Amino acid sequence: MFSFTFGCKGSNPGQFQKPRYIAMDSSDRVYVTDSIDDGGISVFSEDGNFIKKINCSKPFAITIASDDYVITGDSYINERDDDVDYLVVFSPSHQLVGKFGVYGPGKGHFNGLLGIAINSSGTIFVTEVCNRRLQVINT
Repeated sequence: MFSFTFGCKGSNPGQFQKPRYIAMDSSDRVYVTDSIDDGGISVFSEDGNFIKKINCSKPFAITIASDDYVITGDSYINERDDDVDYLVVFSPSHQLVGKFGVYGPGKGHFNGLLGIAINSSGTIFVTEVCNRRLQVINT
């Protein structure tokens, strides 16, 4: 049964241009990627109150580890007009921890990164559309 909505079209805090992926942390905060240049990740309480925006270039896939580390796929367009994909990790307090991966078909390289999941052991699973594969990354 429908309960309520939050967020709307716009560029102000708590608004979206292209909301794509969603995840929740252990405190039931809602994370929504806005897949436009500098769209970032909006964080809300479960009742829809905007908490903050996590800055990243063009986020899409997102997952949250059991210890509340946030892992997202991010991308930018390079000088050759390639859509360069990589993983970005944020701490539970939403500070940048690091980035992983480069563009291409090799191991640890990404092209068309689309889905991210993490298991209870911290192993990250990443699907890629253009490379047509699933990569497994041990942390």
